[in-house]
Amino acid sequence: MEAYLQGQDLWEIVGGNKVTQPEDAAALKKWKIRAGKAMFAIQITVEDEMLEHIRPAKTPKEAWDTFTTLFTKNNDSRLQLL
Repeated sequence: MEAYLQGQDLWEIVGGNKVTQPEDAAALKKWKIRAGKAMFAIQITVEDEMLEHIRPAKTPKEAWDTFTTLFTKNNDSRLQLL
């Protein structure tokens, strides 16, 4: 997933230096478009069971951090879901 986001030039929105919304109106519009693309890519690649965990996320960074937390847990039942 990270490789896809890097290939689409969206990784900066998820895990780079542009994870927060800019204050400039023109930059904010472009950021929202890229953030929407990143969220769409993340949402369509996960199972329905995992999708419910990221629905409350407001930014792609929040969604990514949620997945990071879920994937790093050493819980056998959680790993079976993944």
